[in-house]
Amino acid sequence: MFNRRTILFGIFMYLSALTAHANGLTDLKDQPFEIKGPAVVNFWATWCAPCIKELPDLEILGQKLGSEATVYLVNFGETTETIDTFKAKKPELFGEHTVLLKDAKMSGLKAYGLRGVPTTVLINASGETVESIQGMKDWGDEEIVTEIRAKILP
Repeated sequence: MFNRRTILFGIFMYLSALTAHANGLTDLKDQPFEIKGPAVVNFWATWCAPCIKELPDLEILGQKLGSEATVYLVNFGETTETIDTFKAKKPELFGEHTVLLKDAKMSGLKAYGLRGVPTTVLINASGETVESIQGMKDWGDEEIVTEIRAKILP
């Protein structure tokens, strides 16, 4: 009925949910930051064209979710100086409806099973990872917003 692979996968998924908060992320002042669900956590980089293209859509998603959930923009593997320089050159990509963090040590590889950027992780109100989405989406689209609400909100 259950083989070793199925059992190990179940244990992995359980431990992944537990590590949603213990992830080594920091704010831009290098202070530890704990993500709290419900949340949409997008991993991006300044050198990643698809990542940059979807940043405005993630701001729209944050606006549409409002106080129901938080949208985190987690820069993957870059310094605060690099992020600040990029943000100064492209301020229109960032807004008040998202929270900018960084993963300078690339701990997201382990904590969320990342394989590259952009990757977006959906976390429910209990802090459990419910889905990991590789690649771009039109995050501001009403149908996608509705799907996200159904997955992360109680």
